[in-house]
Amino acid sequence: MKRTLLIVLSLLPLALSYAQDEPTPTIERSDFTISLNMAGDISIISLGFEKLYFIKPAFAITGKIGLGINSEFSLSDNPANTYFVLPHHVTANFGKRKSFLELGIGGSYMTGSQVSEYFVYPMLGYRLHPFNNPGFSFRVWLFFPIGQISRLEETNILIVPYGLSFGIAL
Repeated sequence: MKRTLLIVLSLLPLALSYAQDEPTPTIERSDFTISLNMAGDISIISLGFEKLYFIKPAFAITGKIGLGINSEFSLSDNPANTYFVLPHHVTANFGKRKSFLELGIGGSYMTGSQVSEYFVYPMLGYRLHPFNNPGFSFRVWLFFPIGQISRLEETNILIVPYGLSFGIAL
């Protein structure tokens, strides 16, 4: 009898561990975005590829890389130099449902016939990201090239400190 009671008591915690509630199903969200970016990231126009890693429904980490172009700003008849831009960023996104506040760090490698430069900058933005797959994605962001203004002026390119992005989330 003691042996049977000992076995039952030792198996009781194991049996109770299976009596827990079933985990709530996670919502599958689109996590890959292809977007057209206008201004921002030291480019006039760029095509961006983003991957979102949803840690929690209200928190995501985003990584982006893109291909863009920019050119010198000139009022003279001289031909302006064109630059290839490789913008990228890593951001943390905080929000609910579809709207997110975006904070992070970005960088842009710019190369052309005259200059090759790399710029790093903090970013602040707003993201509208869909639940459905595919769905419309929108971003607006600011970037702050702190301590790099003189390098930007040397290149004589047009810099807009904000950007707009329209894309499709897949």
